Amino acid sequence: MSRKKKDWKTEKDRVLNMSLEERRKEYRRSEYVPLDQINTWKQSQSTEVTEEEEQKDLLRDKVSLYKGDITILEVDAIVNAANSSLLGGGGVDGCIHKAAGSCLYEECITLNGCETGNAKITCGYDLPAKYVIHTVGPVARGHVGETETKDLTACYQNSLELVKGFGLRSVAFPCISTGIYGFPNEPAANIALETVKSWVKENHDKIERVIFCVFLEADYRIYKEKILQVFQDNDVTTEEDTEDGQKTGAGTSPSKESRSKNQSEDRHDDDELDPPKEDVDNHTAMEQDNLDAQTGEAEEKKADEKSENKEMEDATGEAEEKKADEKSENKEMEDATEPEEKDTEKEKDTEKEKEKE
Repeated sequence: MSRKKKDWKTEKDRVLNMSLEERRKEYRRSEYVPLDQINTWKQSQSTEVTEEEEQKDLLRDKVSLYKGDITILEVDAIVNAANSSLLGGGGVDGCIHKAAGSCLYEECITLNGCETGNAKITCGYDLPAKYVIHTVGPVARGHVGETETKDLTACYQNSLELVKGFGLRSVAFPCISTGIYGFPNEPAANIALETVKSWVKENHDKIERVIFCVFLEADYRIYKEKILQVFQDNDVTTEEDTEDGQKTGAGTSPSKESRSKNQSEDRHDDDELDPPKEDVDNHTAMEQDNLDAQTGEAEEKKADEKSENKEMEDATGEAEEKKADEKSENKEMEDATEPEEKDTEKEKDTEKEKEKE
């Protein structure tokens, strides 16, 4: 017996009018992550802050970095990095369609596709997320020009405007266009962070949380580094999947638990700045060993130079001695030749005398 196909309009009305507890019973997957289990920026412990610091803390409290599966996030909306047909595809697009069920596909058919940079919204159906915002990123293929940058920026801006327009308070973004569309990861992260930061500053009362959801370790490292630069903070709290599928960390409301965690982190930071005495002693010993080694090398080098000088001196002495021997031999030859010349002259004189006689 075949199952009766659901009418997406009827199902949409039913899902959107259900309470959270009722919806949880119908999630396609039993695993889900509520918003209060996704940590945000560490809140300021100071009671008196300047307006600039208050604005900075406000931004930190609005943003999260999460590493894991976007389809299990229980937020008002998740963003789908869709293709222009909006009918499902590979990567995160295919995962969202599979997790949401067939009604998502049926509703997407009625949207007649979507142009690059634009965004359209549907119900989340069997997802923990109430809505899905579909946006079409630019096809970059490794090239980032003015058009690609403008289109990717528009993806985030138009998605956030739908969040505001539908009165939603939380949204999770995947990495848009960085997969098969070939937008380089680092420039894409910069655009995402800067665009969200600007929008949140202008609409801080309209949004509770914007989550950057990454799946690959490479993207996680990029976002973790760049989020520090963009939001000018030295501490970011993130969520990661553990091996058993559970999420690390807890809620980030300014509770005793979070303050205790922050104080523990502060103590840890102090420990890093003031290392234990054992580490200092070991470091000093290593420096002394290096110094001794350098001294030994210097003495050895000096001995080698001295030995080379001695060899040069010996060689010079031998050369001078050889030269003296040659000079002595020449003198002996001269001395030996001189008597012979005298005898020859004497014989000539004797012959001349005989001729005269």
